[in-house]
Amino acid sequence: MNALLNMAVRWLPPALVPKAWSSVYESANASPRRGSVPGSAPRDAKLDLTPSIHRELVRRSRYLSKNSGFMREMVSSMVIYSTGDGIRPQAQSDDQEWNRKAENHFRTWSARCEITGRFSFEECQALVCRGMDVDGEYFVLKTRNRLGLPALQLIESHRVGDSNTALNLNHGILFDEYGAPTAYRLIEDSGTRDVAAANMLHVFEPEQATAIRHAPPIQHSINHILDEMELIALEKHAVKDNCDVTRVLKTEAGQLDEEGDFSIRGTPEEPAASDATSLQKITGGKMVALKPNESLDSFEPKRPSPTFTGFLEHLRRDSALGVLPYEFAADSSKIGGAGVRLVVAKADRRFSFRQMILIQRFLKPVWFYVIGDAIDRGELPPMANWWKISCVTPRKITCDAGREAQQNRADVEMGLKTISDHYEELGADFGEELERRARDAKMIIETATRHGVPVDMLWKPSGGVMQPPPVDTPAGA
Repeated sequence: MNALLNMAVRWLPPALVPKAWSSVYESANASPRRGSVPGSAPRDAKLDLTPSIHRELVRRSRYLSKNSGFMREMVSSMVIYSTGDGIRPQAQSDDQEWNRKAENHFRTWSARCEITGRFSFEECQALVCRGMDVDGEYFVLKTRNRLGLPALQLIESHRVGDSNTALNLNHGILFDEYGAPTAYRLIEDSGTRDVAAANMLHVFEPEQATAIRHAPPIQHSINHILDEMELIALEKHAVKDNCDVTRVLKTEAGQLDEEGDFSIRGTPEEPAASDATSLQKITGGKMVALKPNESLDSFEPKRPSPTFTGFLEHLRRDSALGVLPYEFAADSSKIGGAGVRLVVAKADRRFSFRQMILIQRFLKPVWFYVIGDAIDRGELPPMANWWKISCVTPRKITCDAGREAQQNRADVEMGLKTISDHYEELGADFGEELERRARDAKMIIETATRHGVPVDMLWKPSGGVMQPPPVDTPAGA
């Protein structure tokens, strides 16, 4: 049997090779008690994610991003903690004065950098980050506005592609003989247009080297979230139906008469019931007269059951895996202090990875484009290493702000951490903070001198001592 399998593996095409029955890898053996695993033999990722499959995944993911609160929370958390109020580039050339001018130029350009003039660079970062979670990828075209100045055009994933099967064109991307992209085909309202790869930024989180387009990160749990939404809708309908019934009339004998919904047809010898109206006048309240062998009980619905809510938690937990920790995205009430720190640390690593993707695939090429254009037009002088930058990311998420702040102060005082690293962790620029401190110190000194008060009274009021201003004494007094 092993010899036949070896011959089949060597000579038959991969699709015709029979499944293993006697492999030392138990997970490779076929079993009648397990279902077959979908998919063909291992191949390039670009063959698995065809244009039709990609469109369907994006369609479902966009539907969930509009209607599922759980997915909206995960996407919003990724955007808020990854981009925040914007990732800011800092020039790293050898000339500090040139760095300041370049950063001011880029900051001025960032105010309205999008081709339509509606979005700032910080808003573009948020839109790109959101598109990466919903569509799996985002495209940014480096172009020029009506004045000929650099601008960015945001392109969603459904706008790149083509139904033609031209040579080397795969899912809207044209490749050379080495597999490098040379052009992107844009789908416009009036037709298609090819754009050089040097002008297009393809922002995504790579998972496989053979992939050319990328599925939404939530693709593994699209069916889970859809099933959850359908189950909740059905359960809500059942709860409403149960709540519509308030009481139940129980009887041991007799049937419902056709004359009314609650009239009972019993045996002729049953005694007549007491007059409920007379009793109500005597005792007050509402009285109900029942016949023998009857009881009127309040209806107690059993839905939704704890089992159902636990099932929904399992679906959500499995949906969040690979994207964000479930406790961070949905519910952290069941974990203790150590668990909370672990969850926050895992989420922070996830946000840091997304920031790295945005910096490498978005911010650095945009800086190169904008500052390079300014140098070509003479607005900035040429400078060695003008393309080198570092980026200041938003403040890191933490669950022990007080303890970590105290530890940071101790590390800075002992020299274990530089002040610039400390400010970067807070999402602030070291140079800007130094300038602000210098201006504040100068203002304190000038104000104290002008009013004749000690500097400590303005700098540390709790430790200063009030001194009267000097009084001019007349000569000879």
